[in-house]
Amino acid sequence: MIRTLRWRCWRLVAAARLRRLGGRLVVEARATPRLRGPLRFETGPRPGTLTLRLGSEVTIGRDCILDLAEGLDGLVELGDGATLQSRIRLQPWGGAIRVAAHAQVRDGCELKSKGELRIGERVICGRNATLHCHESVTLGDHVGLAERVTVTDSDHANDGSDTWFLDRPVIAEPVVLERNVFCATNAVVLRGTLIRCNAVVAAGAVVTGGEHPPGWLIGGVPARPIKPLSATALDDPPLSLR
Repeated sequence: MIRTLRWRCWRLVAAARLRRLGGRLVVEARATPRLRGPLRFETGPRPGTLTLRLGSEVTIGRDCILDLAEGLDGLVELGDGATLQSRIRLQPWGGAIRVAAHAQVRDGCELKSKGELRIGERVICGRNATLHCHESVTLGDHVGLAERVTVTDSDHANDGSDTWFLDRPVIAEPVVLERNVFCATNAVVLRGTLIRCNAVVAAGAVVTGGEHPPGWLIGGVPARPIKPLSATALDDPPLSLR
């Protein structure tokens, strides 16, 4: 009962605030979520429409923030049993953030999307991980990101000139981490990267794009395949080792 009242109160207050600013809140919820604390808004004048699509048994932790961009619509979708822990920042800046069933986004993560950010089933995003999507970032089912991992599909293409880097054009290429990929602490995955299933990205590695083989350890700066993690991985060695 208290859970339901808390959720209804939040919906009324949130919808009223967005209306005052010229925006709109649309909620599609299959069941009442566990709301550990109110979802807070950070928005300038004239936000667009925010759509929240929630499955059953969703948990939303304390001090989570919905950061809305001026004049842009956004979608946040949380599947059945999905969990947002505390201090999560969600930035659906004209794009979609889709978190599938039973995925966990742990304390301090930032999820920003101007395109399609997809987090698969039973994915773990470790504490203070950062996911920035300009066009397309996909984490397949069972992917694991350890603490402070960064995944981004875009950058401002600094050319070494005197032009301020934020005035440079954005270059974006899709990023895909296939099923059961694990990225260890402080790994960085950059635009144009495809990591095949069951691979492991070593701690501190910087993956600067390209396709990486299934079932291999990938490490270094820039990252490259280091060794197979099982005998079956040898059946499909990377091109550089053939």
